[in-house]
Amino acid sequence: MGKKKTPAWLTALYVAGMLITGSINTLSTKLQFQLTSIGKDGEEETFTKPWFGTFNMLFAMSLVLGVERMVTGLAGCCAAPRMRAEEALLPKPGDDKGRKRKIAMVAVPAASDLLATALAAIGIMYIPASVWQMLRGATLFFTGIFSVVFLKRKLQAFHWIGLTLCMAGVVTVGYASVAGDTGDSGSSAQNASAVLFGVTLTLLGQVVQAAQVILEEFLMKDVNLPAVEIIGFEGIWGVLMMVVLVYPALWFIPGPDHGHQEDLVDTLVMFYNSSVVQLVVLVYLFSCGTFNITGIAVTGALSAVHRMMLDASRTMIIWGVGLFVHYRIDPSSPFGEEWTSSSKLQLVGFVILITGQAIYGEIIRIPCLRYRSDSFEDVAMYISPSASLHFATPVA
Repeated sequence: MGKKKTPAWLTALYVAGMLITGSINTLSTKLQFQLTSIGKDGEEETFTKPWFGTFNMLFAMSLVLGVERMVTGLAGCCAAPRMRAEEALLPKPGDDKGRKRKIAMVAVPAASDLLATALAAIGIMYIPASVWQMLRGATLFFTGIFSVVFLKRKLQAFHWIGLTLCMAGVVTVGYASVAGDTGDSGSSAQNASAVLFGVTLTLLGQVVQAAQVILEEFLMKDVNLPAVEIIGFEGIWGVLMMVVLVYPALWFIPGPDHGHQEDLVDTLVMFYNSSVVQLVVLVYLFSCGTFNITGIAVTGALSAVHRMMLDASRTMIIWGVGLFVHYRIDPSSPFGEEWTSSSKLQLVGFVILITGQAIYGEIIRIPCLRYRSDSFEDVAMYISPSASLHFATPVA
């Protein structure tokens, strides 16, 4: 029996939901780290709390599982007899004796997801949101390389061409960001160092994210869990790791946040004292959860390749919002982005990057190259259930 085709209007709704909520993820993350509030010392501080942003992403992922359970429950009550019969064929928690072991295995990629998100969350504080979104395209390059090295996958010529263009685009965007105008010649070296630091951490985050995808593919071959459950359990594991391991470590390691790497008490006080911070966090939680769900729906209605390309296209939305804020709302707003002499080079880098992704995903085919019919597997591996972060990724 063939796969039931999703109605065009519903597919369009999924695509719009993914683009809008994905863009809100990045923009709300960037905005969150630029807001101010009263800290535990009674003084106004900037809400530079990247690990709190990481916690938010993981918490949002865990909420996806709760939503899935609620929707499934409602569907079970209202479904027609045929739908209930079809659902009866799906595996139930009690049907699989190894279910607990499978859920435990999800903790491994969850740890990678936590680290990748944290690195990207720190990185976005030092670079524009649009640049950060472009640099996330490096995940495809690192995933492709790791798949060859660790999974012994054989890529075709067009894959290598696509990966090469992806990395060339990322390098171009990174170079343009570091070497571009800073607006103040007296602090240009300092600004360039900060941007370089942000670019480096963001790229390191993509390396870890790629490792997560490979881990998931390696570990999850025998884990027969729906994608929504994988996302939810990764979020639950991540939240537990944050509470039990990460936050205690951040408290005891000396750092710039009231003597700690990140002061949880100060974070909670600042969160309580600012209704704006609360609103932005709530918006992020909603958009992140919705983004994961619509992303899965897009993959099911279209393909992993389309999801990959749509995720990359978010850059233009984010960049457009930044330009609009700078030129139409408030030129001094740190949330806006100015069009500088380096912006043209960034745009060239983005075009190279998205062209490489299109070639890798076989959306653009190069004449005279052989295309194997099963090459889609090599593309699909990039889109893991949880790799959507991102930030993704709050950052995601």
